[in-house]
Parts: sequence; structure tokens; C-alpha cells
Amino acid sequence: MRYLGCSYGYLIFFDQEHCHLVDVYTGTKVKSPKLQSGSNLLINYGILVAPLTSPNSCLILFSRISILLWQAGANSWTEHPHVGEPILQIVCFKGQLFAMDYVERLHIIRIVPQLSIQEVAVVWEEGMRVGMHSKPWLVACGDMLLLVDRLVDLFVSMDLLFGFPGTFQVFRLDFSEEPAKWVKMEKLDNWALFLANDRRNPTFSCMNPERWGGKGNRIYVPTASEDSDEPWTALEVGQPVPSSIHHMSVSYAATAHSILLNGLWVLPSLVYGVCQ
Repeated sequence: MRYLGCSYGYLIFFDQEHCHLVDVYTGTKVKSPKLQSGSNLLINYGILVAPLTSPNSCLILFSRISILLWQAGANSWTEHPHVGEPILQIVCFKGQLFAMDYVERLHIIRIVPQLSIQEVAVVWEEGMRVGMHSKPWLVACGDMLLLVDRLVDLFVSMDLLFGFPGTFQVFRLDFSEEPAKWVKMEKLDNWALFLANDRRNPTFSCMNPERWGGKGNRIYVPTASEDSDEPWTALEVGQPVPSSIHHMSVSYAATAHSILLNGLWVLPSLVYGVCQ
């Protein structure tokens, strides 16, 4: 089965006919109705837009030519044509679904009254696109929509690229301007962000991480550090990224969707929607 993503505590897999949702805490499995042949072979991303227990829960699948939607409990799928670049990542922010495609354009996905995708006009701050980058991450962080990018010096030789430490940079989308603009943040203060290499995996934010032994102004990635027994690494914003993390980020830069299931963060469903 192909891994499509993780949402609300469920891993999403696809066996060329059905989607299988597996609760990582209880092992409970939910199988979707069979997809129509012809549209299912190119699917590369799936996401739940609400917990399965919610009356508004639905599963959305993305392929290169269409978007498929299954309302939880329904007996069939609905399909909508999709013209444009493949979707890289989706996050829920203030009740809306924000999506970033492979060329890093931002979109809003609406489900009612019918499924639609609308591009959001965004200005990139001067200097954001200077140097070499991996695919960025979107993160909902309180009342901020953030973009996390990993920058490598433009003048680094390609022969040295995989051993050269980059730097994580964080940008906030400023909606007060028209069009909206990505604005660089020098630090996260008392916030911590949680990323995974595969952009289909969810990103999280946490305020006051000191409550559970974490640190603010940090980015946590599920990759073991050489000097720690923890299965993750905490990186301070603006500080050099260790070569092991750098290699992880660059290795999948071309697709940001790995064929294999990698380490990821899973937040228990009972605390979804809780910002404190």
C-alpha cells in the first residue's frame, strides 16, 4: 500500500482500490468505498479535514488530474478536475484549508458549497528566494500562518552541498496588506514548531513548551541527534542546521513526498484544536 499522509491521528494508506485509515493509538481501521478505476493510480496525497467522529469529516485525495472527496460514512466518492501543479502540503488555519503546491504558490481549498481551489496572491519578501532551498513547510501557529524554509548558501559548491549546514528561516504571512506578504521573523519567542521531512505529514506548533521540558524558539524534527538519546533534534531558529538534518531535508527536496514512511509527529485526537 502507498502512504498518503497523516491526519487527526490516522495514517492514510492506499491500495489502488480503497483508502485505509489506521488509528496509530488504538489500531482501529476504517476502509473507504472503492475508487473508480482510472483516477486512482496517480494519487499521491490524502488528508482528513476533520476527525472521523465529526459530522463534517471527509477525506480528500489529490492526484495530478483530479481531486477526490469522500464524506465519512458515504458509499461513494465525488471527483473534481484539478488543473495546476500538484499539492505539496495542506494546513488548517482559522477554519480554512491553506494549501501549497509544488511551485510554492498558496491556495485556499473550500469544501462548501462545492469543492474549489483559489490561489492566494502573496508577495515574497526580498531576499527570501536567494540561495538554495528545500521545499518549505506551512505551520499554523496560534493566530499566525508561518512558512519555514531551510536555506543553503548560494555559493556552496554542489560537491559540498550534502555536508554543508543550512539554516531554518521562519516567515509570517501578513494579511494586513493587499496582497498578503511573507515577513521574516527573527525568533519564535515562546513557541516551538514540529516538522517532518515528508510534507504530507502534519506540522504542529506549541506555546510554552517548557511545561513538558521543551524549549521555545525551537524547531523539532524527528531525526536522532548524535549527542542525544532522544529520537528527535531541537534546532534553534537562525542557528546552523547539523549536516544530518541538512541531508534529510535536501534528499527529498525534489519531491518532498517520500515513497517510504519516515518518522513523523502524531498529535492525539483528543487535543486537536486545543491551542493552550
